Amino acid sequence: MKKKNTAALTRSITGPLLLPGDGKRAARRSRAAHSHDPAIRILLGKTIEFLLSAGESPEHIACELADQTRRVSSRKPLFCAEDARHVESVHERVVDICGVVHDWHREPAYTNGDGDPLQLSSESLRTLVRKRVPRKRVPELIRWMIKNGVVKNTNHRKFALTGGRMVIFEKDTARKLLMDRVAKLVPQLLRTELRNANTQDPNSRDIHRGALVFFLPEKYVPLWRQVIRERAGMFLESVDNWLEDHARRDDLGPVCEVAVHCYAYTGDSRLPKPARARSRQLKAGG
Repeated sequence: MKKKNTAALTRSITGPLLLPGDGKRAARRSRAAHSHDPAIRILLGKTIEFLLSAGESPEHIACELADQTRRVSSRKPLFCAEDARHVESVHERVVDICGVVHDWHREPAYTNGDGDPLQLSSESLRTLVRKRVPRKRVPELIRWMIKNGVVKNTNHRKFALTGGRMVIFEKDTARKLLMDRVAKLVPQLLRTELRNANTQDPNSRDIHRGALVFFLPEKYVPLWRQVIRERAGMFLESVDNWLEDHARRDDLGPVCEVAVHCYAYTGDSRLPKPARARSRQLKAGG
């Protein structure tokens, strides 16, 4: 998708985001409220850059920013309950589907002697899905799985999985889920970071760790991705099994949502500074 020029967005939001009052007073208020924290500016800027890359128009983003400005100024909630319910319902559906696929690979009734998932009859598939969702939601979830390529009909009038334990949606479906998924996962990351920053006991923090280098030769990137797929797959399968063994929908005490997310990041191509230049810089520094 062609990347849009962020300068166009800047021009388009200049008018709508002016605060009430004459131009001079609005300009003074704007400068006073402007954050001097580079992290804030980068966070907001990168969010807008992502929205542009995902296909949102500068005009639409400008309208949303203006609406959020009014909500902040009037102390109103920053999003409506209907939007929150939509994002949560999409998130829950994806989790339910991943749970069905997990059970299909794990439970003896749905696997063969080698542990591979069997082809299931219509009734067996409904029984499997009912382990995850209420009875009234079973037909809708099965239809969604078939329509979006998670499950397929076979020549023997049975149903088979199209992939492995990790659910990978078709391109068009993945694109539709992108914004809803980001709207759920990004706040989780931000909440984790803020909670960890305010938690003194290291053992009470949610884990957020990374492994990073700045100068991996590009010839190793395909190998890097293969290594991460294999090791993350083994790790997540183990964690997934532990969570399923300990999850209780009908527990008498309070329950909460917990999750582990793994992602690999590959930055833009760049040329490292020559070693000779770095050596001169070190000598000059003393």
